[in-house]
Amino acid sequence: MRIVQVCPYAMDRPGGVQRHVRDLSAWLAAGGDEVVIVAPPLPGRRPRREGRLIEIGRSRAFGAHGTGFELSLAAPITVRMLAGELHGWGAELVHLHTPWTPAVAGQLWRALRLPAVTTLHATLPEPGAAGPVERYIRWAARRAIRRSRAVVVPSGAPLPMLGRLVPDLAAHVLPPAVDLAPWRDAAAARTGPPALVFLGRLEERKGLRTLLEAWRQAAPQLSGARLTVAGDGPLRPPVEDARLPRLDYVGRPSDAAARRLLGKADLFIAPAPYGESYGLVLAEAMAAGAVPVAAANPGYASVLGEAGADLLVPPGDAAALATKIVDLVRAPERIAAWRDWAAVRAAASDIATVGPRYLALYREVLGRDAAPTGARSS
Repeated sequence: MRIVQVCPYAMDRPGGVQRHVRDLSAWLAAGGDEVVIVAPPLPGRRPRREGRLIEIGRSRAFGAHGTGFELSLAAPITVRMLAGELHGWGAELVHLHTPWTPAVAGQLWRALRLPAVTTLHATLPEPGAAGPVERYIRWAARRAIRRSRAVVVPSGAPLPMLGRLVPDLAAHVLPPAVDLAPWRDAAAARTGPPALVFLGRLEERKGLRTLLEAWRQAAPQLSGARLTVAGDGPLRPPVEDARLPRLDYVGRPSDAAARRLLGKADLFIAPAPYGESYGLVLAEAMAAGAVPVAAANPGYASVLGEAGADLLVPPGDAAALATKIVDLVRAPERIAAWRDWAAVRAAASDIATVGPRYLALYREVLGRDAAPTGARSS
């Protein structure tokens, strides 16, 4: 097959959607399919082509609902030329990721007019939310859903809301997938004082203020334990100015540095209170050997499942987060048991597990027989 993956976010910016698109594309290409990724460039940078990535248009940083993303736009002639090039290449199917993010994804989709699979990565606003951004997102999402051959959600968490938006929706529940092999390879023997890590964008949606307050309460009870905050974003100043004991801020790490950081961590702290329809970062942490302590938003809960419910705390509850951290750090045998469980649980998000399910969906959409058993490897 020849597949066009359309990502609305700059591929150089950290994010679960970008990692999923990158690793799924690489897995498909390794199995003999041909894949092109189309995405906007980072704000302020000219579009480029590199490997299977084609950047198009220009973008500008934008924030809504406590998170940041790119608003992008390409000249109509540029879109038509790229669509013609992709048709000439033999493109057969387009996979749209979060297609209501304005505007390059929608521009290219309309120009391509190919069978589409649409993944709704983010949790949409409720039908009653009345702001202009919320109304646009609902309109664009409904339009994409009704014009797609197949709709994918990362977990069952968004289904009740989507059912209110599109009552007749029949969605495929397919977790996003990443190649967890490098994360497993990063796991190292735990030595020295207990190590806790937060890794992600420093923004309201990720629960940084809750984390800082929880550490203010927990640190005095945990002699020697250290918390490392890794990432960048608008809440960087509060982190740098926190003046809390044994708190290290290391900025945004490279992928390799992030794996090393989690490979040595005992606990991975993920306090995002809302807006998570899945949580690839939890799977990556678990594969590296770090036990997650996470806010009980629906997406994170879906990653951990019923067996991991004891690792969840009420969203936004700093006292509960502090208590959970203290209880676990004081019981290293419990962390060791959770680490063994997490290594197995993480496999549900591995590209080796999920990739074949995406391949089968693509073939179904195109009306083709399933690939022969054993035709793929990870």
